[in-house]
This record gives sequence, structure tokens and C-alpha cells, in this order.
Amino acid sequence: MPDRRLLHFDIADRQQELRGTAAPDDFVLARRDTPVPFPANALAYCADMQAERVLYSVHGAAHGRDIAALFEAPFLYAAQLCDAQGVVTVPFERLPDIDSATTCRPVLIFSPGRAGSTLLARLLRACGAPCASEPDMLSQICRFEREDRMRIGPETEVALLHACLAALCRLLGPAPFVKLRSHCNARPLPLVEAAAHAPAILLMRRMAPWAVSRHLAFGESAASVASVLRQTLDAADKLLGLPQPPRVLWFEDLRANPLGMLRALLPGTKLDPLTIAHVMAADSQAGTSVARRELAFATVEPCFAEDFRAACESACAGAAWSEATRGLLAVMTA
Repeated sequence: MPDRRLLHFDIADRQQELRGTAAPDDFVLARRDTPVPFPANALAYCADMQAERVLYSVHGAAHGRDIAALFEAPFLYAAQLCDAQGVVTVPFERLPDIDSATTCRPVLIFSPGRAGSTLLARLLRACGAPCASEPDMLSQICRFEREDRMRIGPETEVALLHACLAALCRLLGPAPFVKLRSHCNARPLPLVEAAAHAPAILLMRRMAPWAVSRHLAFGESAASVASVLRQTLDAADKLLGLPQPPRVLWFEDLRANPLGMLRALLPGTKLDPLTIAHVMAADSQAGTSVARRELAFATVEPCFAEDFRAACESACAGAAWSEATRGLLAVMTA
């Protein structure tokens, strides 16, 4: 393969509304021929499978803006889409050159969604811990079609995941917390490999309120929510079988004793109870489509609970989970 260059672009236009996941056509790009080095304040945004390039959105001080503000957003990819001042595309084969000197051991936060992971991310940031919430290139790669995954091979899949994580570590430090979308439960082991097998967190929630919350927030049917549950438990089974299994946390404990949970996650950090109380009182997803005010008038379908129980039995039938995973499920349903 001939040596391919990094390409730099200005942004002529951009997608104004969030779609299912970050995608190359979110930006309308205008080629800039002036040769410049790779920008230090660039974040991996998504992979372009057709061109076999990664799009990095360019932000920060070089453009008179504070890149730290990006990481205050509930969803990083949304902030990247809105704030990007330019785009650099990097061929897949050049990715190892970009952050080769960056130490990358992020703490990945897995969850089934609607389990308090955005709240946990806000609490961590409020306590001074570096944290990124939903860098969507990770979700995109975990949702690749089987044909694409087979075409690029497992090494490239891990390299793409690592490129996204390494860009975060370049800006946030070697071991930031990274809150994942629930879609990432489809590929937990490549993600852990890309994160240098650093410790992970699995944040869970009791089943009945969790199912209702997904139904209300995303309009998902009982069968769809049951499918998410199955995928989450399959991911948990793989993670719990690792030599260094994840720390399992519960949404209910986070709500009841956030200070205690943060002390366990941030040993040696001086915590301010008033700051924690302020975060707990606010809506961690304010300003998004799943904010409390946006869901205030959502209603549960009359037969949802009954349909969900039946769908769960069907979705989980025949699962060859470990005792640890079955114990996790027992706590969820207790």
C-alpha cells in the first residue's frame, strides 16, 4: 500500500441534529492544502470505513477555545460535532504514529444505559478526576457490521479503539475514566485490550426500574429492552471472566451514598460533600433529549412489565453464563 498522507480540512457545514452514531458525513469538509503538523488538540471522532481513515475533530486553544469545556458535556461526541473548528483525517495504517508516545490506561465504565453512568461521570469530573462521557467512535466500532469487522481484522479493530482512547489520554492524562454507551457491550474484550487491560467498572441497576427507564427514555419495546439486557449480561460474563475483572457498582448505591462510592473510586482525593450534593441535585443529562423535563410526560405502555418478563425469558434462554454472572442477574432481579 502506498504511503498515504494526513489530510487537513476546514468545515464548510455540519449536521445540526444528533443521529444514531457519529459518522463521516456529519461534516461537509473543504480541503486545506497548507501543510501543518497533527494538531495537539484533536480528538478521534469516527472511522470512515470506505476511505479507511479516522476523522479527528480539531478543538481548543489553537482556535481560541478551551478544550476542557468539551469534557463537561453529557455526551462528548455531541460537543465535538458542535465545537469542531477543523478536521484531520488519518489513514488507518498511520494511526500508530499519532499517539505512540501517549501512555494509555483508561478506566472504562460499562453499563446497560439508564443506570447512572452519566451521573457517575459528572460526579467524577466534579471531584477533579479526568473523565470523558461517550466518545462515540468507540460505539461506532463496536457496532460495525460483521463483514466490516472481518475485512479489517481483529488487530485493526483494536487499533481503531486504541486510537480513540489514546487521543483522550493525550488530553486528559494517562488514566481518565471513560463512560461508554451501552452499544459498547457488543465488544467488551477488544475494548479492554485497547485500554491496555486497565481496570474497568461495570455499573448496573435493578432490573424493573431499569427496564422502565429505557422504555421511557428511548421508546424501546419490551423485546428491545430484553435484547439489551442479554447483550449486557453476555458482556458482563466476558468481563467477569478476565484475570482482572471489573469493579461492579450499583446505581442504587450511587444514589444512596455517592460520597462512599467516590471515596472507593478516588482513594486519597479530598472530596467536597457540598459539591457532590450539588451534582446529585441537578439533572446530569440536562439539555439533552433524555433530560428529566423532556421525559416528564412519557408514559409506560400498559402491558410493558408483563411483556418484558416474557421477552427476558426468551432472550436469556440457553445462556451459558458463569456463576458470577448468574449472581449478578440474581441481584438485578431481587
